[in-house]
Amino acid sequence: MPLPALTAPLRTAGARTALILLLIGAPQAFAGAIIPGNLWLNDADIQSLRGNSARATALLRRCDKEIDVAAAPVAVFAPPPHYTSSGVVETDISKRFSSDGTLAWRAALCYVATQDARYARHAQAVIAAWADTLQSVTTEQGASEINFDLPQYVLAASLVRGVGGWNDRSFRHLLTDIALPLSHSGRKNNHANWGVFLEAAIAAYVGDADLLERARSRWLVLMDGQVAPDGSLPQETCRSDTNNYCSGEHKGINGLSYTHYTLLPTTAAARIFDLMGKSVWQTPQGNKLAFAYRRAAGWTLHPELFPYYALNGGNLNGVRNAAYFALLQREYPIDDGAQVIAGGKLGMDGLEWTTLFP
Repeated sequence: MPLPALTAPLRTAGARTALILLLIGAPQAFAGAIIPGNLWLNDADIQSLRGNSARATALLRRCDKEIDVAAAPVAVFAPPPHYTSSGVVETDISKRFSSDGTLAWRAALCYVATQDARYARHAQAVIAAWADTLQSVTTEQGASEINFDLPQYVLAASLVRGVGGWNDRSFRHLLTDIALPLSHSGRKNNHANWGVFLEAAIAAYVGDADLLERARSRWLVLMDGQVAPDGSLPQETCRSDTNNYCSGEHKGINGLSYTHYTLLPTTAAARIFDLMGKSVWQTPQGNKLAFAYRRAAGWTLHPELFPYYALNGGNLNGVRNAAYFALLQREYPIDDGAQVIAGGKLGMDGLEWTTLFP
């Protein structure tokens, strides 16, 4: 259900309350469809962001600095493989696809925080640039990055849907006709978790209850298969920094980083399921996520306990890429997680986890 155009300040408490209800959207299911709404923030989160001047001011400062930054889309998205036999390859187009999504997400958050339509228009422009331009994804790495990075575009779009009469038809085409067939949800490692996050976001955005249920079912299966009895993720803890993925002289150097890289989309998808009325937090599989969080938090706080720490001379990558802990700590509070969060400087915070879930 599209939102009405909002270009003037809301002057009454009643009007503001009505807006919040529209933004959130009731996650009720009907005849194979759901009412699309806000995919990430509930009423309390929105009010908290608006009521905390320090958090809102820091976010707005970035949005104002970026307000004139334009997207840099391409018609054919074809980045080369990220890993080679000697290390990693980083391309400008891969970086830009990711950073444009983060740009749109921040702008959308600034709109929610202020109701200033300039931020909504900026988010919409970035999203539409890619939706109007991208025609095909022709490499395996490109498909991977669609799974990794497109969800933040979807979350952003859910916050600015319909503002100023925005027509999201081309974006919906991108989601259902280009991105969805590229989902990696059927795989076994972290790619599957990112694919589930992608599918959950698309399902919630376009109102496809059947797709949402399939994504949720896959999430449950992944938790059953990925989390070991000790809470570790064996397919990730061994990860190296080359295309010799779980072997070689640097075996395990990226293992903690990839543990985080798997639990992040797992947590994000769980958040969407929750807001859509399909919570997984307290299921048996949710308990496995809690166990995995406990293990990851312990290793993040004490990396010397990670099984490949000594093998790599105490050098592990991405140890504190754990901004998603901010949400997991709400659901599964533990001392180690609280200490990690209190230590600050958490990486992989493109979704502004630490700002939104203090």
